[in-house]
Amino acid sequence: MADIGDKIICDCGQKTINEAIMIFNQSDLPYKKAKKLVTECNKTCCRRPLVRLFDMIKFGEIDYEEIDFLIEQRKLKDMEMENEE
Repeated sequence: MADIGDKIICDCGQKTINEAIMIFNQSDLPYKKAKKLVTECNKTCCRRPLVRLFDMIKFGEIDYEEIDFLIEQRKLKDMEMENEE
């Protein structure tokens, strides 16, 4: 299995979890502005995993499994929406 840190956290910006961590660590911007550095867009599709990751970095402990779970939940939701159409 590939490293969880190499998983794409945002499809718009094509950034991995590890890249998002690096960007958030290097920035002293608030979440809303730092998010745009990761996503390169204004969409909210990856909001939940990014907010949790931002908070985890702020408090000093990253739970990769939780971030992975939130990404998978978003993908499941997206697939359900596609099936409804």
